[in-house]
Amino acid sequence: MAQSPVKRHLVKLLETAKTRGVPEDIQTQIQTCIDCANALDDYCDTITSPSSEAMKNLITETETHPWKQAHDEGKTQWMVSSRMLSGALEGTFLKTLAGMSNAKRVLEVGLFTGCGALAMAEALPADGKVVTCELSEYVGDVARKLVDQSPHGKKIDIMIGPAAESIQQLATEGQQFDMVFIDANKEGYIDYYKIIMDNDMLTPRGTILIDNALHGGQAYLPKDKLQLDESRIAQSHVMREFNDYVYNDNRVNQVMVPIRDGVMMIRRKEAFEGEA
Repeated sequence: MAQSPVKRHLVKLLETAKTRGVPEDIQTQIQTCIDCANALDDYCDTITSPSSEAMKNLITETETHPWKQAHDEGKTQWMVSSRMLSGALEGTFLKTLAGMSNAKRVLEVGLFTGCGALAMAEALPADGKVVTCELSEYVGDVARKLVDQSPHGKKIDIMIGPAAESIQQLATEGQQFDMVFIDANKEGYIDYYKIIMDNDMLTPRGTILIDNALHGGQAYLPKDKLQLDESRIAQSHVMREFNDYVYNDNRVNQVMVPIRDGVMMIRRKEAFEGEA
């Protein structure tokens, strides 16, 4: 999960204040601002209904998994970490939405260790299905073992390989989904969205959920306000371009929900608007 730009700037401001001998009372006020931001996150976590034991175990095992060792041994193509987890709060959010929408079939683009997939599967009926895409075979195997510790794991099908190819295969098969959750490489979001919408993969009253839609401030802040390293600055436009693309798609309406790093909820216009 990306840190909010406000918190990121406050932390840097406090570091600068300490090195430059800024009066203690000002440093205290900066620290209070940081504490307030952290307290909000903590409160949202603690006041939300607790996750299932299977979900708690999945999160714990993901956090303690030797990801660096796996990467060093060539088991993963890139360095992954537990920061990629949807987390307990967003997992419960996804579970709630799946239940509210009476979803039976869910497509997830970007599995990681299965936090989002399991959360949504827990809300589905016994014959429900979560079809989820994961590029890495190693990560997919880890996820399979973790979700299978839950009785809801049997509802989860994992497709290994490039997400665009997996989604296109599902489209060719004529498969449709009541809910779609996209949480993968940001550069691919527009392509994934196009395949889903252009091939009528979303059921008439279905919903697409886009994770990291605020992208740590990169979706809405100018580059000079981001203070990111050069490699991340080069990709800072990706989510802004995706959000603009959806905004200009006359087939849909959308709402940005500022939970964690932002979730955009997208529905067809006819599903978004009621009748007078």
